[in-house]
Amino acid sequence: MSTETFNRTSVITEAYTQKISEKKDLSPKKVNIDVLKKRVFEEKKRERFQNRVLMGMFCLSIAILGYIVV
Repeated sequence: MSTETFNRTSVITEAYTQKISEKKDLSPKKVNIDVLKKRVFEEKKRERFQNRVLMGMFCLSIAILGYIVV
């Protein structure tokens, strides 16, 4: 068995690891708190909307079921 393939794979892996570490170094040191707050607000807003739709569908299905049974 030849070790050429293994050696080539390790070189590629090392190069990939170096690229990832370079990208991590380029990340900004400061974070804008307003952007994070906006993301949290939008996520909660979407959750509330989904919960309201789910509750509305549940109530509607109970009403339709009650109409059909009676």
